[in-house]
This record gives sequence, C-alpha cells and structure tokens, in this order.
Amino acid sequence: MGAYILNRARDPNVRCETVTEARVSMIDALELIEQRTQKNPWSAQSLGECFSDSYRTAVLFVGGDPQGFAVIYNTRFTTDLLSIGVDPMYQGRGYGRFLLRCILQEALAAGADECFLEVRVSNARAISLYKSFGFENAGLRKGYYGASSAGPAEDAYTMVLHDIRKSPGLAGAADA
Repeated sequence: MGAYILNRARDPNVRCETVTEARVSMIDALELIEQRTQKNPWSAQSLGECFSDSYRTAVLFVGGDPQGFAVIYNTRFTTDLLSIGVDPMYQGRGYGRFLLRCILQEALAAGADECFLEVRVSNARAISLYKSFGFENAGLRKGYYGASSAGPAEDAYTMVLHDIRKSPGLAGAADA
C-alpha cells in the first residue's frame, strides 16, 4: 500500500493513500464524493468492485477524512484512469494535481508504462490538468457520457500519457 504526504506548509494534514479494503464506511464516503463531482456517478456497488486485483484506488484524506479519490485499472503495461475527483469544497487547492500524481505513481508501481483516460470535452479544467502531466489527445468518443438528469449526452476526449515515468507532473514527486 502506498502512502504519500503533501509536503507543503500550507496544509500538512493532507495525504493520499492506496486503499485496498472495501469497508462500507469508505465506500459510502467515496460514493458521496462521486455524486458531488460526476454527472454520471458510479453506484456504491460499482465503487466496491474497485478493490479487486487489477484495480488501485487512491484516496485523498484531508484532516483524516476522505475528500477525493482516483481509480485505475491495470493491465500488463498500461493503466486506465477510470475516475478521479475532489470534493467541490476542496477544489482549487492543488489536491487534484496531488491525487493524479499519487495514482500515476501507483500505476508505475504496478508496472504500467502508459496511461489512458476519457474526459468530457467540456471539462476544460481537467483537460488542462491532464495536459500539464503530459497527456495528449488521442481521439474523440461521440456520446461517450450518456444523458442523465444532469444533462444531455456528451462527447469525450480519449487522452494518453505515453510514458508515465517522463510525466512533467511527476517531476519532484519525491517531495510531494
């Protein structure tokens, strides 16, 4: 299990930890974050499935409470970033960048060389974050995000980070 501490004087109570045990209280907390951050949120059952062998789930703790998480699915040489989100009350503080750094370090530890993800074409903030880590647009998936009560179907960019080790977002990761 990996654990990373945000080494910044502005908030020393922030840590990112790989969680391997699907406790009900943890799944409930992640489901609440998912509902607050995603237009098509995963169910508690779907989140509970993210604690099996090929998945890694990193949780962002602020003052001891989960306030964000990221899930990757690993294959032999690649990983897919399936979900990432920080509770809206904690956004804009660099925690998303910290969480992405943590989950990419977990991907490296699992033996992945490259990372793929999908992101809503309207999510300029996330796209900017991914590009700062070296992700590149690899394609467009029409109607990838289905219609929901939050709005109509939306296209997604597929993005790829070809070499996780060379990610500019991991530079200085030892100090993270």
